[in-house]
Amino acid sequence: MPKFNGSIPVQNTLGGNSTRGSTGQPDGPMIFSFLMVTLVDLGSVFWVGAQFWRVFVSRAGQEEQRFERRFALPTLLLILFANVGVLVGQGLVLASGQALSSQILFGLVSNGRFGVYWTLRKIVVVLALLLTITVFFARKSPHLISVGIAWINLALALVLLLALALSGHAAAANSNMLVPSVLVDWLHLLAASLWIGGMMYIATIYLPLLKKRSLKERINSLLSTLPRYSPLAITGVVIMAVSGPFNATVHMNSWEQLISTAYGRVLVIKVLLVCAMLVTSAIHVRIFRPRLAKDYARYRALTSSLEMAEKTEKGSEHNQEDAITVSGKQHKQLECALSRQTARLVKTLRWEPLLGVGVLLCTGLLNIFAGTLLPATPVLPASTLQQTTSGKPFSATIRTRDRLFTAQLHVSPDHFGPNTFTVHVLEKNGKSDTNVGVSLYVTMLDMDMGTTALNLQPDHKGGFSADGDLDMTGHWQIRVEIRTPDFKLHEGEVRMIMLT
Repeated sequence: MPKFNGSIPVQNTLGGNSTRGSTGQPDGPMIFSFLMVTLVDLGSVFWVGAQFWRVFVSRAGQEEQRFERRFALPTLLLILFANVGVLVGQGLVLASGQALSSQILFGLVSNGRFGVYWTLRKIVVVLALLLTITVFFARKSPHLISVGIAWINLALALVLLLALALSGHAAAANSNMLVPSVLVDWLHLLAASLWIGGMMYIATIYLPLLKKRSLKERINSLLSTLPRYSPLAITGVVIMAVSGPFNATVHMNSWEQLISTAYGRVLVIKVLLVCAMLVTSAIHVRIFRPRLAKDYARYRALTSSLEMAEKTEKGSEHNQEDAITVSGKQHKQLECALSRQTARLVKTLRWEPLLGVGVLLCTGLLNIFAGTLLPATPVLPASTLQQTTSGKPFSATIRTRDRLFTAQLHVSPDHFGPNTFTVHVLEKNGKSDTNVGVSLYVTMLDMDMGTTALNLQPDHKGGFSADGDLDMTGHWQIRVEIRTPDFKLHEGEVRMIMLT
């Protein structure tokens, strides 16, 4: 059982402490964390998207009533309990396969930035729940109060997205890029809420209300409501198009990582799903809706002419009746065509959010697999090169670049095959520090063999250790990454020559 002394070695990303996660092989804690993170993302994106829809799009009281009565409370409860699951998942990761204790959970909540942002999530959701319960049991509120509540919910939604970004995979970025990375991740979540959340609202709230309306009412509603939503969707698309590549640039440093890491492969799938969403949206925005609007204009004109003809029917009744009959057939054919077009548009709008759900599933996996991204090998000065003595363990003292920590590295027995890697972390004042997370990235410099990631675990002797293989003799580089509870990364490197 890991021991704690006032704080806890919180990782940079949810599930980021799993050794298997570093190689893209999910274990039990990773899968549990993925499920909880995904449920939080799905619920949050839907709820935030609903707030934007209600403030900027909706003009029908029935939509708001349906959302408040059937969806708002269950969605917020889902976020609330899934957020607890996120905490438990992080605790399982830190427990490293051992029994989960209340001490670990308390340490997560009470120490470090993870606990602060996790608590912020809970506060936002609880406040939104209180507002929702008040509206649910209250009688019809004055319009001004309803508008005020809608704007308060929207403000809470934006804060919730910020808390998600601060505790998501953006926190795994280098400390120099942490602020822009979190900001871009927040914008990415905002884009998902505007676009995917809006589509989820359309499928679950708006479209079911159209079933009870006549064809004419359905078409009028679609042609008047969807254009009001389009600016939000377009904004989401633009933000996602800008923030997505930036996110990839922050977290990845080579095209090879798109194939060689689990993070990169998931990112490729996510990009393909987003492209599919773009194509689907373009089809119904540029083809289905304009065609429906054009035919509906013809239908209304033909309806008006038929009504006029029936009112002015005099004299040559036979010819007039023939003209009316022909126009009636055209009217009926056009009505059937409109019915088919409306059904096609509704079906597209109903199934399109599934692509968005796939995107959010990929987002959850990116949170889990952020640890599989391995940094590029930097060029080190000759002073960092150390040669081992045959038959003796390798030892080195590594100073982090920011000079805040010193890592005492030991590799034993330091020969070809299995080895034990041990690190003792010292603060600037020379005091041992066990309230951190330690990872090693081992790279063979003489041959392209990739980089092996080792997530070291507390050895209960004041250090951290893990087993790993050195597959050949020659020049090796070991990069030490120290992660403090405030999510900052402290890095240092050393090179060694293994002779046997």
